[in-house]
Amino acid sequence: MPRVCKVTGKKTTVGMNVSHSMRHTKRTFLPNLQKLSFHSDILGRDFSLRISTAGLRTLTKHGGLDAYVMAKPVSRLTPDMAAIKRAIEKKNGKTAAPAKKPVHKPTRSARLVKKVESKKAAAK
Repeated sequence: MPRVCKVTGKKTTVGMNVSHSMRHTKRTFLPNLQKLSFHSDILGRDFSLRISTAGLRTLTKHGGLDAYVMAKPVSRLTPDMAAIKRAIEKKNGKTAAPAKKPVHKPTRSARLVKKVESKKAAAK
């Protein structure tokens, strides 16, 4: 079974151990994979996924498996997640609406520009 996260796509990478004497030896960096079970409310079944801890945080941030899968376009999902999304869309009988981008506060520079413009308008 390959060591690949089903959510983020993280996989084993290769690097070097560097000793105090600066001697380089090859080593591998493994992703922190956990085997967890997630329940899909829409499909009414559980999915057993091998995901990294970063992938778990991503799913938690989006509000679960269904919300994460429906928020992302199929092109941005791993093949396993894309299959779950297609199954959800098939069950719903339609394609999902694109997810809305989160509303952020304007940046500091945008606030300053707005403040300067309002002062100029008040001066006139």
